[in-house]
Amino acid sequence: MKLEKEIYKYLQGEEFSNSLTLDITREKIIPATRENAILNIIKGSDVIHLGCADHVGIIDEKIQSGRWLHKLITDNSKSCFGIDISSGGIAYMKDKLGYSNVKQADVVTDTIEEISSKNWDWVVFGELIEHLDNPVEFLSTFKKRFGPVIKRFLITVPSVYTALQCRNIKNYREVINSDHRFWFTPYTICRLLVSAGYSPESIDFANLQSLDKLSLVIRKLRKLAGMKIGYPYYYFNTIIITGTLE
Repeated sequence: MKLEKEIYKYLQGEEFSNSLTLDITREKIIPATRENAILNIIKGSDVIHLGCADHVGIIDEKIQSGRWLHKLITDNSKSCFGIDISSGGIAYMKDKLGYSNVKQADVVTDTIEEISSKNWDWVVFGELIEHLDNPVEFLSTFKKRFGPVIKRFLITVPSVYTALQCRNIKNYREVINSDHRFWFTPYTICRLLVSAGYSPESIDFANLQSLDKLSLVIRKLRKLAGMKIGYPYYYFNTIIITGTLE
């Protein structure tokens, strides 16, 4: 889904509306995991992976299930370099898993020659932004420091626009990762990015939510009939934004 030019007037604050309507894709989306969606975009490229370590306690399980993003990017890119502020996570990746393409550092304050000394096709912010106290400050500072050597960005964030969240609301409850600071919609993540000086261009969706029994039966019948299985965007838990750092 490409962002329409008219929306930029609102994203940049040039126009204001108390009831702005953003039309979201009506096309049925073919299910893909967040990891596969990312790989389809960055495959064969030079990639910086921010927040690469993950929680140490779940790395091995993710590797076994084929979902650990740093391994997937490393295996499918032309080159990959990962940065994480977690000393324990980076130590585990180096000492236990044997990864040398990683570094413990703070991209806001530390000198990182591994990034600034070459040109990169992509920087991937994977499930990172919702964990930050000041995401605009973080993103704008990163761009000022490393933007000149990076062509494009890819950001994934959790979507509040899902059928599952609607069901939770109707049941008077919130189900959330306890370390998250934000929920996002397609517009609000794009507004945040523009505030940080980025230019979002495309919005996609991934990670099909858990389906109810009826939906699972319908899905199986469609598979047996040889039909493509697609769902509305609100059946997906993850928003993917791509664009340029300018």
